[in-house]
Amino acid sequence: MKRSKNRGNKEDRNADEPAVLETENLDMFMDGGLDPDTMSLASVTAVTTNVSNKRSKPDIKMEPSSGRPVDYQVSVTVIEARQLVGLNMDPMVCVEIGEDKKYTSMKESTNCPYYNEYFVFDFHVPPDVMFDKILKLSVIHSKNLLRSGTLVGTFKLDVGTIYTQPEHQFYHKWALLSDPEDITAGCKGYVKCDVAVVAKGDTIKTPHKANESDDDDIDGNLLLPEGVPAERQWARYYLKIYRAEGLPRMNTSIMANVKKAFIGENKDLVDPYVQVHFAGQKGKTSVQKSCYEPIWNEQIVFTEMFPPLCKRMKIQIRDSDKVNDVAMGTHFLDLRKISNDGDKGFLPTLGPAWVNMYGSTRTYTLMDEYQELNDGLGEGVSFRARLLISLGVEILDPSSPDITSSTEVQLEGVPNISETAAGKVEEFFLFGSFLEATMIDRKIGDKPINFEVTIGYYGNELDGVVQPKTKGKKGGAEEETELIHNSSDEEMEDDGDLTSVATTPPMKPVITDRNYFHLPYFERKPCIYIKSWWQDQRRRLYNANIIDNIADKLEDGLNDVHEIIKTEKTYPERRLRGVLEELSQGCSQFLSLANNDQNQSGRTKLDRERLKLCLTEVESTGQQAKAMRSQVKRSTVRDKLKLAQNFLSRLRFLADEPQHSVPDVFIWMISNGKRIAYARVPSKDILYSGVDEEKGKDCGKVKTIFLRIPGKKGFGPAGWTVQSKIEIYLWLGLNRQRKDYLSGLPNGFEENKLSKGPGLPCSPPISLTYMMKQIFQLRVHMYQARSLFAADSSGLSDPFARVFFSTQSQVTEVLAETLCPTWDQLLVIENVELFGEACELRDDPPIIVIEIYDQDTVSVDCLDGKADFMGRTFAKPVVKMADEHYGPPRFPPQLEYYQIYRGNCAAGEMLAAFELLQIGPNGKADLPPIEGPTDVDRGPILPVPLGIRPVLSKYRIEVLFWGLRDLKRVNLAQVDRPRVDIECAGKGVQSALIPNYKKNPNFSTLVKWFEVDLPENELLHPPLNIRVVDCRAFGRYTLVGSTAVTTLRRFIYRGADKQANSWNTNEEIIVVNMEPDPAFKKMDTVVKLDSCSEAVVKVEDDEKDGKGKKKKRKKGEEPEEEELDESMLDWWSKYFASIETLTEASAIELDLNRFPRGAKTPKQCTIEMVTNEGEMPTVSIFKQKRIKGWWPFVARNEEDEFELTGKVEAELHLLTGEEAEKSPAGEGRNEPEPLEKPNRPDIALLWFLIPFKAAKHLVCDQYRWLTIKIVTALLVLAILALFLYNMPGYMVKKMLGA
Repeated sequence: MKRSKNRGNKEDRNADEPAVLETENLDMFMDGGLDPDTMSLASVTAVTTNVSNKRSKPDIKMEPSSGRPVDYQVSVTVIEARQLVGLNMDPMVCVEIGEDKKYTSMKESTNCPYYNEYFVFDFHVPPDVMFDKILKLSVIHSKNLLRSGTLVGTFKLDVGTIYTQPEHQFYHKWALLSDPEDITAGCKGYVKCDVAVVAKGDTIKTPHKANESDDDDIDGNLLLPEGVPAERQWARYYLKIYRAEGLPRMNTSIMANVKKAFIGENKDLVDPYVQVHFAGQKGKTSVQKSCYEPIWNEQIVFTEMFPPLCKRMKIQIRDSDKVNDVAMGTHFLDLRKISNDGDKGFLPTLGPAWVNMYGSTRTYTLMDEYQELNDGLGEGVSFRARLLISLGVEILDPSSPDITSSTEVQLEGVPNISETAAGKVEEFFLFGSFLEATMIDRKIGDKPINFEVTIGYYGNELDGVVQPKTKGKKGGAEEETELIHNSSDEEMEDDGDLTSVATTPPMKPVITDRNYFHLPYFERKPCIYIKSWWQDQRRRLYNANIIDNIADKLEDGLNDVHEIIKTEKTYPERRLRGVLEELSQGCSQFLSLANNDQNQSGRTKLDRERLKLCLTEVESTGQQAKAMRSQVKRSTVRDKLKLAQNFLSRLRFLADEPQHSVPDVFIWMISNGKRIAYARVPSKDILYSGVDEEKGKDCGKVKTIFLRIPGKKGFGPAGWTVQSKIEIYLWLGLNRQRKDYLSGLPNGFEENKLSKGPGLPCSPPISLTYMMKQIFQLRVHMYQARSLFAADSSGLSDPFARVFFSTQSQVTEVLAETLCPTWDQLLVIENVELFGEACELRDDPPIIVIEIYDQDTVSVDCLDGKADFMGRTFAKPVVKMADEHYGPPRFPPQLEYYQIYRGNCAAGEMLAAFELLQIGPNGKADLPPIEGPTDVDRGPILPVPLGIRPVLSKYRIEVLFWGLRDLKRVNLAQVDRPRVDIECAGKGVQSALIPNYKKNPNFSTLVKWFEVDLPENELLHPPLNIRVVDCRAFGRYTLVGSTAVTTLRRFIYRGADKQANSWNTNEEIIVVNMEPDPAFKKMDTVVKLDSCSEAVVKVEDDEKDGKGKKKKRKKGEEPEEEELDESMLDWWSKYFASIETLTEASAIELDLNRFPRGAKTPKQCTIEMVTNEGEMPTVSIFKQKRIKGWWPFVARNEEDEFELTGKVEAELHLLTGEEAEKSPAGEGRNEPEPLEKPNRPDIALLWFLIPFKAAKHLVCDQYRWLTIKIVTALLVLAILALFLYNMPGYMVKKMLGA
């Protein structure tokens, strides 16, 4: 993904290239008298696109599966309860999360008990499971050993609501209790508590302590999220479940034959029912015996307060079994997406609509390795079923006599609905062509590989040919309801019983390198096509596509503005104005397109309400963007950028359609009959429309897709790896719209169709044969990478890069122990065969994939597949055809930065250039020669040629090593002998070793420096990496921590007449350009003392004579010469030599005759001691002789106001000369006098008494009730044992009359 371009001049463009934003070139438009602060880029920049535009943007962010377990900790502090309803109460509080319960102690005879008891719950579950868990607080009266107690009231909310709060917690909030058995009873009391949810890696912040008066305000501190009304009402949630379709065929092979042998008939082996979880309650439908297409016509009724504090409803189709019920598919219904809490909002509503369920593969096995996907844990890898449901909410009136007071879940029957209630069934057509299949992991093996494409339950080999129960027939009123702007002028003829082709022919893979295979498709590209029947609800997807398109453009534009600000280019406000103008135009376009559909078939209440919501929100967004555009100035660009980010979040929320229609498309790679890897393509992204804004972003385009590992195997680092890269063309639309479904393919192919006999309609092609082949040479100029991921325990990496293009790959050399490798290497990939027309390949070439790896030091060979993945990026080469001249402005290509991603996270940047050169009739003789410096030490490795590689200059980096503070333990061991390592562009320096950190954490040698070659273009400078290591015995060292100075520009020394950047940093680093400059003969040393202060110390290095003498001048004195040691003329020494020039800094200045008295505690030490100095009591050191206290450090901020930057505890002692000699500074305190050894007896009983005290505490205090229960149970058992022991003898005596 390209970050920015660094072109030499403004002429380095061509009309055939995408337009590149260069805001500094807009100065020519200022001659006309236009105001640059009111000017938009959109008015002066022509936005051009690729001529062919047949390739969609690949998705660089490839995140591992989301179902991976994470460590969570929920802490609950029950402080007190008030206003509990009841008499003679002995209340205790039960804290319940999921299946875990914990109880407070019982407080006797009180309605306002005080507990202040703390509970901790630990979980190791996936995030979705954690956030759906219900936290339930219950107050119970008179619970003891013999009785379970009486429930007073409960309060519940889901953990996800807590986690979304600021700092992931509620602090000192009151939970309102209600009686679930009697919803008309009202409030049953309040429980004051603290609730916090912490995930692994979260920072724990100490909550702000409120005033006691605020805590007593119950109504103002209820435990409710912001925006939820204090008085919530009871409501009924009616979830109607009608029927299901597409359940996986589980009666296959052996199981079906066994059943047929015993029963004599072959019935469906599925007994499905629907189970729903909501707000801690569970309801389920009846079980439909032996049915793959069950019909329930039932509704599950939940009674819960509104708005609910549980945001999701979990709906599962399960298979009833006598041993263990299993989930067949899961869908989560987010109530926030089907409701609107605004002034013109609406209650949660849905359907009747089909919802699609995804999970494991449809292949039936006794042990399903992906069963957790059916439970909703992780991304589904296959279609499982679809369910026809509807949801409605009714607010209850507690005063009504017809209201049932209980909140128990109810099951009721509902009448059947018509087949077309969810929409008219239409015939859809899916076409795909595999243009390339590369980067296939060699671990898969060399067995034949094929690809399977499915949409819903169509295309899967196990399901066979599925025919719809009802096909949409055109005619009469239905024909008039079609989309007018989507109807083709010439509809396709009826192709009869077209047999779908959903799999490609198996093909044996060919070796690419020692890590990857590829399939030899070459000029013959296999195709698939599938006919399927779904309810026609394209309008929902069209509206989502329009909003997504607006959001994508907005996101790209905001990224441009961020990049301009980051690289310190000029006029970021102009680019932001252009982005806001484009946003306003996009919103206006949505308003004109969103309500064009006159088809009312299957249109639900949610469709109507969401349309109103989208129209209102999008119109408001457009108006705000238009108004904001005129307010964007150079000084406000950052603030407006944050507001524009809110627009993006709002649009993304609106684009998420909760009512499904056409299921997603799944692509599976199958090797020797085994499913290896998959990709999931949202159906809306490839949906066709005659209006470009409504068309899916990948419809009719070549898409680069990376196949990933399914299920748990995709957790962690394995989820970042690629199992295969495919170039695929996809088109989805109505069957009658497929007139031009092949128009988006690269030109130059012939169709290969199945012969169906004379007079029969032609079927779609089963393969494409490209008649035109072009030969290219790819030159990859890999110069540098920076800010890479630290893969080794040392805090460094041994990086190398793999470059993939078409069916070939190349590898750079491995650079050891660096996060900013400078490869400076030219990789040449010969004889690259690309199929298609030359002009299209020139304008829109295939992408290049670059992956960064860390060499495994344990591995013998870094290329054996054991290297650790560090990140991935994409690039497009600059293409030169054989008849083009190799020269400016397009050639040679300039180095550009490409953002590297590791999953969803940025993992560094790569500086490289790529050129694709066509080999003409004369062969390689017409190619430009590879020129550049030769490197004898590197052997056959070619460096980046001159003209492409940056011009380097020598710099000297000076570093002050002062000391280390606050080093934490590493692997439970204290840091004892630390050292600091500085590295930049492969060069570096190490600090002196601190022999004993605990005794003296400062360095013995202060200043060190090293020289390094850096590009003259400061934007190309690598970061400076800082590591702290602990040196241990036997030559071992352990990483303590690391950081990076991302830019060196602020530290570069510049002459007096050169514009210097602001020195807004507290890093003690100076970068000096060593290039000779005759205009300057002296160097100013600038020392920044604190990031919050504008004070600097500027030291002039005056002229010195040839003998190393330095002229030192003082005010009012004549110059005198002083002999100085050359080794002492370092940077920091100049600072100490000129400390008197410090005029203002972040420090505390005290007038010893009259200064504020020090505060007794740090809490009392405030900024008012400086700002209100005249009102504070003062002291004099000459009168008091000895003073001790706390004083504040202050500095001026950007608004020139004082702010508190620190506090210091100090003791000032005024001594005479004689006293000072006796007690010198730093040694004034004597060693503590030793105490007399205690006179202890030879035998102490303390060791004997401690266990008894601990046992007493456990038995009598902490586990009192448990102990009573255990003792009572033991007594009962003893009595029973005595009875059984004595009963035989007693009976014998009675029988014998003894």
